[in-house]
Amino acid sequence: MGRSSVTSLARRLSGFFSSSGEEEKTTFLSSDLGPKVAAILEHHGDKIHDDSFLKIVRQLEFWHAQDLPEGELLALTERLARIASWREDVDDASIPEEERFTIPKVRFGRTEVQMPIVTCGGMRVQETWVPDTLPLLKSNKAKVVKSKSQGNLKEVILACLKVGLNHFETARMYGSSEVQFVTALVELMDEGAIQREDFIFQTKVPVGAGQKLEDFQGGKMGWEPSWENVKPLGYVDLFSFHCISSAGQMETLLDESEDGIYSYVLGLQKEGKVKHIGFSTHGNAENIYRLIDSNKFSYVNIHKHFFGDYHAAGTPDSQGGQGNAACVKRALELDMGVFNISPFDKGGKLYRPSAAVAAAIGPEMSPIAFAALHSWKTQGMHTVSVGFARSSDLDEVIEAAKLYAEGAKAGAMLKAAENALQALAVQKLGKGWYEKGLLNVPSFYDETSDGMALGHMLWLHNCLTAYGMHEFSRDRYKMIEGPSASWSKKKTYEENVKKCFNPGNPGRSYDESVDLTEALKDHYDPELAKKKLAEVSSWLNKEASLSDEEKASLGWKQAYSLTTWEEFPGEVITISNVLLGRMGLKSLGGNIEEAAEEAKVMRGVVKRSSQSSFPQLDGSEHKSDS
Repeated sequence: MGRSSVTSLARRLSGFFSSSGEEEKTTFLSSDLGPKVAAILEHHGDKIHDDSFLKIVRQLEFWHAQDLPEGELLALTERLARIASWREDVDDASIPEEERFTIPKVRFGRTEVQMPIVTCGGMRVQETWVPDTLPLLKSNKAKVVKSKSQGNLKEVILACLKVGLNHFETARMYGSSEVQFVTALVELMDEGAIQREDFIFQTKVPVGAGQKLEDFQGGKMGWEPSWENVKPLGYVDLFSFHCISSAGQMETLLDESEDGIYSYVLGLQKEGKVKHIGFSTHGNAENIYRLIDSNKFSYVNIHKHFFGDYHAAGTPDSQGGQGNAACVKRALELDMGVFNISPFDKGGKLYRPSAAVAAAIGPEMSPIAFAALHSWKTQGMHTVSVGFARSSDLDEVIEAAKLYAEGAKAGAMLKAAENALQALAVQKLGKGWYEKGLLNVPSFYDETSDGMALGHMLWLHNCLTAYGMHEFSRDRYKMIEGPSASWSKKKTYEENVKKCFNPGNPGRSYDESVDLTEALKDHYDPELAKKKLAEVSSWLNKEASLSDEEKASLGWKQAYSLTTWEEFPGEVITISNVLLGRMGLKSLGGNIEEAAEEAKVMRGVVKRSSQSSFPQLDGSEHKSDS
């Protein structure tokens, strides 16, 4: 749901009460049930943040269109309103400390860190993605930490801490994120709001294939510039080698020589500058498994999602399977902490779920809560990272954590949703393809693929065909089109990989000129795989253009959007956007005022609806068990 769709919804809801009496379309408020729903929202309204109010209205509009029975829609309204009231609950002095809900904590493997099951990721809340290594574009640190985004970031941190979420994760490569997080945390310590031991701080520094120690130490993206940002905190709780994906990076990192990078970081650990050492990865499953199996790391940041494992999807794991399931299993066997990277974004863009996914999961929990529960309960992972852009992003996270704390009931709900989604995939893909379609496909690091992310593209075909995830799939395909644009037939495979692949985004898009006979010789149905590769490219390539009607006919509809305003660094990161943003000629995000104005309109409509036909309700008639 883009901005125009949101505006259309506001207009429809407002139009229900217009003087002309004309209606564009029946909404949940213009239905016979509308006043009852509105009365519940009005009852809780003062406790609900504007952003949360908008999200509730959007979800109710979707479920109304699904013809949800009256009792279920009222129960859903009550549940969403109660979840969104968490801000009032944490500040309510009448609630005893021991009765207040906080995010559960678990042992983070052999680090022994008591880790909240949710992590505050620092990829969507900073001022800019521009690295401070580019002289023309680099952000002015003094300016950034006084920006509007800094106030929002500090609000996010405080909101997280109030609910017991005390793990903050950033990286040298996340633009201004690292320095902004440190500044906010130091201010809170100086104000006496927190002490250093009250939070867990994680940052990440990249390692290049064949990189020399001096470059890792003092290079522009190296340890020393990162430490300059971080040292006001005294130490880094969790230090990660960032985006270790290729065999070259892996060999560099596993080098045990005294002048090697790994040995150097062990020295930092002895000095007390870092407490625990791990790595993050966007690589293929086989390389990830080997890194984990080296047993040199105390924890791993990895993608393992219900809907597919990002760049590892469809890549052989060296254990007879594909994706990161075997990697997570091995990490847990070695008592490593296991951190799930971005299950709500890279795991399916679930803050804007497809209608098919939302409907299959059902109204009793959000797709975000489902993804989190799958990570914790099915995969056994310790924490899930959330790229918080605004404090209201905690709504669905708190829902998930409360379900987790309920134990058996949540397990039953999760299993029912997993079964429904698996049945949908089998129905749409066929049992054979569902079970074997991503097996025996070479990785982009295998020369027979000619660098194409074959498994990744077949996975995206599954996401579209089974689950209608068009926006998500288009975003992911776009990321592998860049390497294809610079791939040259005049260069060797190795030369192209070195030039075109980014450790955070390896693999390239479909190239119809490449003969895939050798690459797919072990696949159970090579011809079907080739057909799907060509098809997914035709659907998702940059020239593809499908109307809303065409997408709807294919089942590629969005349920709703939980994005109430665009994050500060901007959602679409392009060179022109970044340049104009740094020059002050274009706002990339942070349009909070527009969202507040929209919420004001929505609240007025709801208030009028609640007073139109029914008396005020206290909500107790329709309490949800969840």
